[in-house]
Amino acid sequence: MKLRSILVLLFVVGSSFGGELDKLIDFALQNNPRIKSFDRIKLSINYRKTFIKSLPNPQLSLALNNLDTEKYFPRKENPMSSFGIYLSQKYVLPQKREKSAEILGEKELEILIRKEKYAKELTKKLKVLYWDFSYSFEMERILKGIEREIRSLLDITEEKYRFGKALLSDLILLKVELLRVKERLSQAERLRRTTLERIYALAGGRLKLKGTELSAPEFLKGFDPEKNVDVKLAKKELEVVKREIERAKVEHYPDIFLSAGYGIRPDIPNLITLRVGISLPVWKKRREDMLVLEKKELYDSKLLELKDTELRVEGDFRSFEESYRITREILSTVEKEIEEKRKEIEALLLAYRYEKTDIREILRAYRLLWSLEFDRAKLLKELNQIVAKAEALQ
Repeated sequence: MKLRSILVLLFVVGSSFGGELDKLIDFALQNNPRIKSFDRIKLSINYRKTFIKSLPNPQLSLALNNLDTEKYFPRKENPMSSFGIYLSQKYVLPQKREKSAEILGEKELEILIRKEKYAKELTKKLKVLYWDFSYSFEMERILKGIEREIRSLLDITEEKYRFGKALLSDLILLKVELLRVKERLSQAERLRRTTLERIYALAGGRLKLKGTELSAPEFLKGFDPEKNVDVKLAKKELEVVKREIERAKVEHYPDIFLSAGYGIRPDIPNLITLRVGISLPVWKKRREDMLVLEKKELYDSKLLELKDTELRVEGDFRSFEESYRITREILSTVEKEIEEKRKEIEALLLAYRYEKTDIREILRAYRLLWSLEFDRAKLLKELNQIVAKAEALQ
């Protein structure tokens, strides 16, 4: 099964963003080196499965048989002496080989789940970084708006200063505020560039990105822990151990040893030797039964791990759900305060033109407004990141 057909649903389901983010995730799922490594691991297990089904290599032996102590060489005076050639083969029962192969078959499926788990983690990281990347553009937009508002104030104040209705300190105050805006613009640019490089590293290549306007996404409807990839992985590990228990239960089955030999004797008839051997499970209760008990204890341990994983996943999702709800409430409050602050500033600007307030009072109100706008942008970014983390649990 091709990589794209396995992973394409990981980023389509629940997606509420623009196409750029989808393209980024699609690009990463096809180019990330770690994603590709899982296919190699699966192939290596498949080779191992073919190996485990086959019999061990036969053994060829050469021997000098029954030599006497007078002459260390076969001779007709010692009819028991001979040159020997032996071929032996260990025959492992098909039940053992098939059950060993079944373990590897389950591990192949486990690798596919681990691949899916990594793909979900990669997708989550890319989404979180992408919203940081988009947030840098939102910061830049807000800062450029602030710059325009300060310049407008500066124009008004310079005109008032020419007529002696404003102080030089007022002009200096506004120019210092402009310098601060430029400093924050450089911080936004730095955030964008550093985030972009981290995105490229995860994606396994460079893709032109423009960012997406921040908006509040909807939270996921419903959640089934059984569909979570960590839960699926824990269940698959249980299946692997179950196969190992089945394999351990046939470990005491006898192995068969077959051997054929040909003895060459000088000047007298040669000899043929045929042997059949079998392993005897005389220590089964001390040996093979211990192997079964070991695997059963491991199985019980994996059952507890599965329960722990289900509880953790459910807890994580509910935590994200609650975090989303609280953040959304804060966002609603901030947006109301922004509207109120804008109305206050309109009144202050009108009063400033008629010299009924000073520039410091206006600047104080503006700073509160700018702080609220930054808070709003940050909250929108966090909402998108919360949803991305919750989607990774599906």
